[in-house]
Amino acid sequence: MKGSVDFDPYAPDIVNAGPKAWADFGRQRPLCHYRGKFDFYISSDYQDIKSGILRDNETWLYSKGTSPKMLDPRLACGMMTDPPHHHGIRAIVQRGFAPRRLERLALEIDTLMDELIDAMLAMPETQGNFFDLFAMPLAARLMCIMLGAPEGSYRLYKDWADDFMYDIFNNVSDSAEAAQKGQLMAESLALLIANRRNCLEEQGVEPTLEHVGTLLPDDFISRFICDKVDGRYLTEWEIISLLLSIINGGNETTMNLICNLLWRLLENPELWAAVKAQPALVPLAVEESLRFDPPVIGMFRTTAQSTELQGEIIPANTKVMYNIAAANRDPAVWDNPDEFRLDRELATLRQHHVSFSGGSHLCLGFGLARMEVRQVLEKLVVRLPDLRLIGEPRRAPGFNFWGHDDLPVAWD
Repeated sequence: MKGSVDFDPYAPDIVNAGPKAWADFGRQRPLCHYRGKFDFYISSDYQDIKSGILRDNETWLYSKGTSPKMLDPRLACGMMTDPPHHHGIRAIVQRGFAPRRLERLALEIDTLMDELIDAMLAMPETQGNFFDLFAMPLAARLMCIMLGAPEGSYRLYKDWADDFMYDIFNNVSDSAEAAQKGQLMAESLALLIANRRNCLEEQGVEPTLEHVGTLLPDDFISRFICDKVDGRYLTEWEIISLLLSIINGGNETTMNLICNLLWRLLENPELWAAVKAQPALVPLAVEESLRFDPPVIGMFRTTAQSTELQGEIIPANTKVMYNIAAANRDPAVWDNPDEFRLDRELATLRQHHVSFSGGSHLCLGFGLARMEVRQVLEKLVVRLPDLRLIGEPRRAPGFNFWGHDDLPVAWD
């Protein structure tokens, strides 16, 4: 069936049900036109998403934003660009996720985890909100380390990312408060950039990558100052845009993935016991969580010209949400898709789920996310093997991100 349908992504029952509601709906309607708070199409067919929307950069534009709102053209820079320019920008960011850099970050992750678990074990009540105690500070503090921002400001960066991402997906009118916070965030990043540039000027040297890790710290701020795209240095606004993209992409998704995975394992003690007994299941558990509980339910592209999906013509300059939850639970791709299982093929999971997007806009942090969450699970089963749920988790606000900001747990 075509045309508009009675499906409201913002309805409380849909929001609370999360990926299952989106997957159930996608099986009934591979394409639908939502007219409500916003006006956009929802694409739920696996092949339309995997081989079309995520691959055809000429038809499906990234530069007009990944939310229901049209991106201000002045902000279409940095990661918010389309190929071929996007490839050069992407290469700069990708160098910050090189294997040697990930090895160093693995040590940072291990140190942070031990510090957070030590604090949990020192709590006399031996229970609390796992999101506040572990998942959020781990992801947010690591993000500051990667950026080169003060680690003690992690809550500021996390709160800004929360407000910004909620606003662009849920509020039709731009929030003045969110805009003001965004301006303050941009100004704080500009100051960090200026301090790095002053350091090089005082040394009397030009910015080059050889100074990253020597004269300058090895982090993204230093890299973006010293690297080039198309033979030129990045502008200050391009650098700020990239930093903001990393803050947004790294905070929400990683902390949601950590809590989603732990929630599914602890709600079924047999699964938690299996992971403790068989460490080889850890990577599979991470991938199954990505498939079953994608931290992002769906993202948006904009049509460059009129295009056909499922026999229906979608006009040019139209927003289309690709339904990650439906693609990840497509019965034609997955056996028993609505069941969280630890006996799936790891290679198949990695190849077919679309939780990291795909094509030219494949999430650049996918390697770090997998490594970080794998380390988390490996650490938890050793240091907190008796973790258990002591209540129902609370769904984080907003329709598009799937996570929980209250995961009540106890330990001995």
